[in-house]
Amino acid sequence: MVARLAGGYAAVLRALNEIKKRDPLFVPYSLLDFGSGLGTGTWAAHRLWGDSLKEYVCVDSSGDMNTLAEQLLLEGSERNNPTIKQVYFRQFLPVSPKVQFDLVVAAFSLSELATLDERLNVISTLWRKTNSYLVLVENGTKEGHQILMEARDAILKREDEILHDPRRPSIFAPCTHELKCPKLIRQPVVPCNFFQFYYSLPLSRSQERQQERFSYLIVSRSDGEKAQKAEHWDMARVIAQVHRRPRHVQCQLCCVNGELKQLAVTARRHGKDMYRCARNSDWGDLLPVFHKEDEHTINDETE
Repeated sequence: MVARLAGGYAAVLRALNEIKKRDPLFVPYSLLDFGSGLGTGTWAAHRLWGDSLKEYVCVDSSGDMNTLAEQLLLEGSERNNPTIKQVYFRQFLPVSPKVQFDLVVAAFSLSELATLDERLNVISTLWRKTNSYLVLVENGTKEGHQILMEARDAILKREDEILHDPRRPSIFAPCTHELKCPKLIRQPVVPCNFFQFYYSLPLSRSQERQQERFSYLIVSRSDGEKAQKAEHWDMARVIAQVHRRPRHVQCQLCCVNGELKQLAVTARRHGKDMYRCARNSDWGDLLPVFHKEDEHTINDETE
């Protein structure tokens, strides 16, 4: 709890906030937190959507971990009312395939499964139980990124989902496309990850700001309606530190065509609006990229 609660919460909150920012009309009623551990998914979702969430189902195979998570909600005393109401703890996933949740979260739990087959079975189950958004978070390592890309491919390739829910999966974040991850193609492989600053629990005098590096994947249920695409620009994901120089900004981007691009944004070449956007962007943000710009594709280069 001391070592991982604050950092795990920061990563999950950052991932969920991607939904909050880009889909402000989404108001979840129910949450499934698989591998819930200390309940960081519950705390993060409650922080963003508050009392609109009426049901939290936390699933963790460890009964002791569930007990500790419940004690946190009760602030350490059974005499107290829980800080977040309607939270239910289980050691197994709900059996019925008809039971779905508006928001399904699995944070740092897929990597604890021993084999690929186990992970794929769990991913299949979690996707069937997803009504709107599935959010997966892992450590920002090569292994964590690889696990998320396995999940991404498995969900996109499923053909039997129409029996449970005819809406096809759509990659919401961080990918801006559904092509092969370009970071897995390049050698050496560098994980696609992001970072979030946080402060550890106030249990010591040292309260230095720390950094949680994580990878994440958000998959949504598509109703078949495509969002209207702008004619002259696409959205690209900033996948590395933004370097702000005099009169230009260096950005590394993952683009909608599945390519990585290194872009030097200037007001003269790209216009004041895009230059201002780039200068105010950070690692992990979406950046509008105009088709007419002069881009440089990254080929077998290190970060």
